[in-house]
Amino acid sequence: MFGRFRRPVILLARDLCTFALFDASAVPRSRRHQAARLHARSASPYIVAGVALTRAGDAYCIWWWDLARVQTLLNAAGYTSAPLLRPETMAQPAGRDWRIVNLCEGYEGQLWRNAALVASVWRPTRFDDASWAAFARVQRGAIEAPQTPPQAETLPIADDSEAFSLSPGDISRGDALRLGGGFLASLIASLSLFWAGQGIGLQRSADKIEKEATEIQATTPRTSALREAEAELQRLKAFRDAEAQTSPLSAAGAAIGVLALYDLAPMAMTVDGTTLSATLPYSAVDKASELTMEFEQSGYFTDVRPRTDQGAHTIIFDMTMVQSAPPLTAGE
Repeated sequence: MFGRFRRPVILLARDLCTFALFDASAVPRSRRHQAARLHARSASPYIVAGVALTRAGDAYCIWWWDLARVQTLLNAAGYTSAPLLRPETMAQPAGRDWRIVNLCEGYEGQLWRNAALVASVWRPTRFDDASWAAFARVQRGAIEAPQTPPQAETLPIADDSEAFSLSPGDISRGDALRLGGGFLASLIASLSLFWAGQGIGLQRSADKIEKEATEIQATTPRTSALREAEAELQRLKAFRDAEAQTSPLSAAGAAIGVLALYDLAPMAMTVDGTTLSATLPYSAVDKASELTMEFEQSGYFTDVRPRTDQGAHTIIFDMTMVQSAPPLTAGE
């Protein structure tokens, strides 16, 4: 559904890019992506930098490139639109342990752990024993490296690689939430009866509070004017409390925005009290941990609980709506 928001992807030669690994294990899980983005901005080696982030367990791979230099190259090549820029390394098939990749320009030494790149260095010429040892000995917690440089591999471009997938680095959370806000118009018709019922329930709750307050006040020796004032205060309190509740429509829009970060769209969404449930195809199960983090980090949800329905071949995210999240609009 969100494929129309994609831009063309251009792979940047490895020698144009700088790589670093940011260890986020000491940061609360719900704040790790935010911390990685902050580090990417503050530690950039370029004055004006392009950035791409990918997950590597409890860490984040950070790629930087000199955006001014790259823009000059794009202008010279005749690009007038704004493509997505990715290091060519991100388009390679995932590796294992140590390897050397033969690039169109130069060679790249890599260290992989649990299918995630954790170290990368580029050289214009082949690795010799000394340059390989210099790269290997600074890698902490790695399995023992080969004594001599591995044979350089020439790798194909992997269509299913992270270079060609929408990620939180492609769309900011604010952009995604605005996207979700714009999508709300298509939900209003189907949810209008629900909101009408919610409005009736709100009025009944307010009337009940007022009635109970009036009954209590009637047994208390107070003046009629004071009783009326207190009843009005109770009515205002009921509506103020209701305003503090997160609108399920805003929560639904926020959830859609989060899913847009991963180029996903819900098959169904339901609201039961303070719980919003989003049903996704089972193929999204490999993104469950990332989606859980993104939902909780959005500010609209807590206690996100993914579960699978094998019969329907779906994965369902049940999440508690935060009680005071702001309204979501397409113009935020």
